[in-house]
Amino acid sequence: MSGLVLEALVAGRVARGGADFRLPPLDLAARPGEVIALIGPNGAGKTTLLKTVAGLIPPLAGRVSRPGPVAYLPPPGAVSAGFSALHLAALGRAGRRRWSPGLAPEDIEAARAALARLEVADLADRPFDRLSSGQQQLVLIARLFVQDAAVCLLDEPLALLDPAHAQAVEAAIRALAAEGRIVLASSHHLPFAARADRVLAIGPDWIEAAAPAHALSPDRVRALFGVETPGCPCCGQALS
Repeated sequence: MSGLVLEALVAGRVARGGADFRLPPLDLAARPGEVIALIGPNGAGKTTLLKTVAGLIPPLAGRVSRPGPVAYLPPPGAVSAGFSALHLAALGRAGRRRWSPGLAPEDIEAARAALARLEVADLADRPFDRLSSGQQQLVLIARLFVQDAAVCLLDEPLALLDPAHAQAVEAAIRALAAEGRIVLASSHHLPFAARADRVLAIGPDWIEAAAPAHALSPDRVRALFGVETPGCPCCGQALS
């Protein structure tokens, strides 16, 4: 499986009667099995970049070379459905059934196996909109497991989660990558970014991909968020 390549990609929006919003040009090559954390302050353009990579909005310049199908997971709360968690997860295979209006038994079984893999099999028959935020995220990631997506783009997958569900979701993200998918996930959760393979940071007028140790150094965090970090984002130990 080849990688995801962004060449001089400029993501942004053209507003009618207002100022354009655009990110600086980005060159990035992501390899299969890699987890890249996308960080930056609110309004920096993280969602815009994810949607551009997904093909949901056109780039203002440059190009995106995708190794295969792309799956985009919107922020928590964006998906609301009254049918069962099992049915929602199985819909990840709907793209395989272009000439059929329904799901096949093997689609349901694949979804059931994905829920079991994430240890939420007990949620299968419960209405999705009755689940907690953490439970919903795990069901939606189970849906990613049954898709034929080479690239998974997750928008704030750790938002609104308690520590236990945040840990479970991060483990699920790692499992997605372990199967050869490229994962690009935006997050304000710096410990998650510290454990990623790389960090893609969007600053006020710059965008940069780097190793976590560099991207989350005190100087870089100060440049991004305007705050001091007295300890390591991952373990809390004092930084020298």
